Amino acid sequence: MPKNSLNYKGGDIVILELPFTDLVGKKLRPVLVLSSENLNCVSADIVVAKISSSQHLPDFEVILTPKDLEKGKLKKTSYIHCHSIFTIEKNLIIKKVGRLRHEKYIEVKNIIKKVFDL
Repeated sequence: MPKNSLNYKGGDIVILELPFTDLVGKKLRPVLVLSSENLNCVSADIVVAKISSSQHLPDFEVILTPKDLEKGKLKKTSYIHCHSIFTIEKNLIIKKVGRLRHEKYIEVKNIIKKVFDL
């Protein structure tokens, strides 16, 4: 099955090769899917937020620990950067590695509302 034929939904954690913000170089990095399954099954693109082991803007990030996952494993405590949201083509996704618990995904959505003053 081609990797982009999967139906991704908000709360899924996937791995992709992410370019650095200066566009010089790239590395494999986990990201959190934000766009809905309804959009993801009809679009070639997907909306994601960066996940990192570094904390930069605590008021706009959500801490991610192993207990926050419904599925999958986490190597170390990380941060969902709700201020680093972008759109990528689904074919750039290497694999799905986990899923957030519903309560943690609600926390992410609330911080995103804060980011955009919604």
